[in-house]
Amino acid sequence: MSDEREPPRALAVVGPTATGKTSLAAEVARRLDGEIISVDSRQAYRGMEVGTAAPPAELRQEIPHHGVAFLSPGQRYGAGRFARRAREWIREIRGRGRVPILAGGTGFFLKALTDPVFEEPEMDDERRGELRAWMDERPDDLLLRWARRLDPALAERMDPLDPQRASRTLELALLSGRPLSWWHDHGEPEAPPLGARIYVLELATGPHRERIERRTRQLLAKGWTEEVRALRQAGHGPDSPALDALGYRDVARLLDGEIDREEAVERIARDTWQYARSQRTWFRHQVPEDHTVRLDAAEPVEQLADRIVNDWERHAGGASPGAGRREPEASEEGGAAAG
Repeated sequence: MSDEREPPRALAVVGPTATGKTSLAAEVARRLDGEIISVDSRQAYRGMEVGTAAPPAELRQEIPHHGVAFLSPGQRYGAGRFARRAREWIREIRGRGRVPILAGGTGFFLKALTDPVFEEPEMDDERRGELRAWMDERPDDLLLRWARRLDPALAERMDPLDPQRASRTLELALLSGRPLSWWHDHGEPEAPPLGARIYVLELATGPHRERIERRTRQLLAKGWTEEVRALRQAGHGPDSPALDALGYRDVARLLDGEIDREEAVERIARDTWQYARSQRTWFRHQVPEDHTVRLDAAEPVEQLADRIVNDWERHAGGASPGAGRREPEASEEGGAAAG
């Protein structure tokens, strides 16, 4: 992170899933004349807006959003790729005199901006393409076993190790000769760290679990099953990189009649809570306290937005591109920005 005496270049509204980041970020954007960058590893995929609880189309029409629904579910979207795109979006947003607002719950994406990832070593594009095609034909459990063998240090740091990161460490280990954990520890950062003011939403355990179950039911009512059916019809099967997102396999089982609706709700809510617990731990220990404000997600959105705006203006001062705020306008981009 940059020195606290330097005005922050962006603000971040982050925290575990189901803590109200979307609505709060939108309210802050209205007040600061901001544009929102999604810090979410799954909301980037087209056709997955329901199950990932992406900002709805009407909100993206009102407030420019970047990093939402711009990739095919067959593409990979890791922290390095996100950070490179996000830096471009931040430059463009600030160039328009507006405030960049990072919003989401993928902690590694945020860290890739505030503590940049290593500069990727040169690798043969043809060999990389062949390796990726070969890995795409292998089951996730096999790739996970190989990744743990080739990079035990990474497997220990990131337990459980997800399939996307497993593919990434296999790619680096086989094409560069060194595993992902080595590059994390010894590689040169690809860019300077982003100075950001971070606002972390926190919620007590009981209300948090209740919100997760309530949201699961809402997503199913909004057409999650129809979304999964459409993804299947478009040729995206269970091995598609995006479809390991929380809940999608259980919704597929619901579609196939293997489980009923209540069992689907129970499974998805349980797994989402487990994920939220890991997020709670991450945001408790992995963000620098001198750049962070912790907020009670149970408070009203308007009250939280007041606190963020007042704090941001104190720290950003006249250097904030949105210092002279104006009334929000409808986005000329017509929804999700592809950057």
